[in-house]
Amino acid sequence: MKTMFLILTISFAALSPSQVFAQDDNEASKLFDEAKKHFDKAEYKEAIVIYDTILELIPYNISTLKMKGIALSNLGQDENSLSYHQSSLKQFYRILQHDPNDVIALAGMGVGFGYLGEYQESKQYFQKAFEVKPNSVVITNYVEFIDSVIQKYPYTPTEKPNPISLKLTFIPTWVKNNAGWWGVGIIGDSDFITGIKYLIENDIIVIDPPESSGLTSEPIPIWIKNNAKWWAADQISNEDFLSGIFFMIQNGIMIIQMEQSLEDLEKKRLDDFKLFETYLREISKNVTEEKRYIEFPNPSFDVIKKFLRDYIKWNFDQEVQSAAEHFPDPTNEIVDGTYVIHYKIFVNEQPTGLPLDHVSTFNNSIKFWEQTVFTGNDQNARVVFSYTNLKSEANVWVTWVVRDLGEGVLGHAHLGKGVVEVALGDYTCDGSFQLYDVSTVNKIMTHELGHSIGLQHSDDPNSIMFTSLKPNYAYCLLS
Repeated sequence: MKTMFLILTISFAALSPSQVFAQDDNEASKLFDEAKKHFDKAEYKEAIVIYDTILELIPYNISTLKMKGIALSNLGQDENSLSYHQSSLKQFYRILQHDPNDVIALAGMGVGFGYLGEYQESKQYFQKAFEVKPNSVVITNYVEFIDSVIQKYPYTPTEKPNPISLKLTFIPTWVKNNAGWWGVGIIGDSDFITGIKYLIENDIIVIDPPESSGLTSEPIPIWIKNNAKWWAADQISNEDFLSGIFFMIQNGIMIIQMEQSLEDLEKKRLDDFKLFETYLREISKNVTEEKRYIEFPNPSFDVIKKFLRDYIKWNFDQEVQSAAEHFPDPTNEIVDGTYVIHYKIFVNEQPTGLPLDHVSTFNNSIKFWEQTVFTGNDQNARVVFSYTNLKSEANVWVTWVVRDLGEGVLGHAHLGKGVVEVALGDYTCDGSFQLYDVSTVNKIMTHELGHSIGLQHSDDPNSIMFTSLKPNYAYCLLS
């Protein structure tokens, strides 16, 4: 019997060197690429050294700060070190000083405070991240985690210095309306600039302003006015619109007059950052003195430990290497003219206390195939599954695993009968083991169960039997 594999499709939507350093030194771009190679292999300390070098060249490069923050967070989990989590929080805080709506930075703050046991503070950042990106499975999982921990473990939050607060920033409707009207020529440049000044003065966008305001005689690229129209109509994101504003400022087409000088703004950020550092020191002191119980926000690492405690029990790797012919054949009968194939399935136990309920989704996979009608040789056919507690009488054994199934392999199954194994996560997202979300595990299981009833791969990308799948992750900040 053949063994069929579902292959992982890898796709990074952001943080590629060409995007990060489009207008910066070639040296920084090469360094970022070099750091990413270490990062992907979980060589976080080596990556951080290179990120620091980049930040010496470009102190507030947002993408580098993000990657350094995530690397420090992963190190903190690997080595159970509060100091790494504190350093991680500092990177994300620097980002928020420049972009208060950055989703990765907001979620990174939530994760970092969670690892310090400051769950109320963590919740604020996750809630803000959820407002910015309400459909994120990752953020939803973290919010649910924080809510459950707050209920289980009451604690006294560390008092914050007064100026330290989470800025809830929203773009007023009139600013968007102005942008749309400017884009179609209804209002002039000065009215449009009024809206941009409002965004800057209220820290909704953070730039280093020049010393006067207005639009110069330089021609405005047509794509910038198109962006303004599309942004007003919610057809593009805030980030896409603001990229046009930055372009005009950086190229001297738009000049903004601000009441505060660049030096004043930088001093304000520095003073704010020092207060944040003081806050982190107070938290660290409280954690030590209170002997505070801390439950890790990202449970992926703990899941690996659960599976390694009884490796043989949770894995069928020896059976996978054996021939599927040793499994009994499914039975069949004809009912009302339909060819019905009966499969008996043995479902392996799973460790207790897993964070995501992937086992219950197995019923979805069963239902999917039982509701499917197959046609061949002028006859309809369908499958019916039943459960058994005896491996000896099962046609299919099913289990979920965390071991390496091979590069890019999400699951595998014998064709027609035999073993089905489905991975619960991988190391692709950020170099550390990260759990897939429940939906991804369900899709993999449905695919592999399809192989177990004899289905081959499909060339149709819309088919559940398509050869590859891009997984989504439950807790990875880069997903």
